[in-house]
Amino acid sequence: MAKYLGQVVAIEADVRKAAKRKLTDAYHALDKPAMLEGITGEYAPAVDGGEQLPGEELRVQATVEEMIAATRDVLSNMFDVTAARDFTNSAGQAKADVVVGESTLVEGAPVPYILWLDRQLDDLQTFTERIPTHSPSTTWELVESRGVYKSAPVKTSRQVQQHKVITLAEATQHHQAQAQVVAEQVTAGTWTRIKYSGAVPVARREEILRRIATLRAALHAAREQANRVEATEPVVGSRVLGYIFD
Repeated sequence: MAKYLGQVVAIEADVRKAAKRKLTDAYHALDKPAMLEGITGEYAPAVDGGEQLPGEELRVQATVEEMIAATRDVLSNMFDVTAARDFTNSAGQAKADVVVGESTLVEGAPVPYILWLDRQLDDLQTFTERIPTHSPSTTWELVESRGVYKSAPVKTSRQVQQHKVITLAEATQHHQAQAQVVAEQVTAGTWTRIKYSGAVPVARREEILRRIATLRAALHAAREQANRVEATEPVVGSRVLGYIFD
C-alpha cells in the first residue's frame, strides 16, 4: 500500500482497470458453460468377446469457486486502495461503522466510501446472478477442493441394428421356402457415465445474494448514522466575497 495520498491517487486508476478487466474475464467465463462441464464414461459389451469401445473423458476446465476466488483477490485490492483515498480525504468528516450482525466490517467509514461500496454491490449482484448452478434433477457430490462436483453413475444401453432372417413359409415338395430379412435393435453393451460440474449448488448462489442484500442494508444504516452528525456552520462567504469585490 502506498504511503502518501498522492501515491494512492496515482495507482488507483490502474487498480480499478485491473479489477474491471478481471470482472469482465469472469463474466465471459460464466457465459461458457462448456468450460464448467466434464464427463467420464466406461463401456462394457453385453457378451464376452463383444465389441469394446474406448472410454470417454472430459475434464472440468474451470469452476465457479475459482472465478469467485480470482474476483475476490482483485476486488479486495481495489476496495483497499479506494478506502485509503476516501479515509485520508475525509479526515474529520462524518463517519460511521458498517455493522452486520455482531461483526463490524468497516470501522469509521466516511460517507463517500459508504456510497462507493454501495455502488460496487450492484456489480457484485450482477456477477452473482449469472453464476451457473447445478441441475436440480441430479444429485451432486463435491469431489475436488477447487469446486468440482460429480453426479451418481448413470447406466445407458447401447443399441445397434442387426439383420435377422425370418422364415415365412417352410419349403415343400412344390414350393421353395419363403423368408424375409428384417432389422431389429439389440443391446450391444452398456455405458456407465459420470457427469462432473464446476457450477455450484443453488443454495450457494442464493446465500451470496442474501449477504449482498444484508450488506447493502448495513451500508444504508451506516450512511444514515453518519448523516446524523451535527453539522458545523462556518461563516466564510462574506470574507471570500469581500476579498473579491471590496
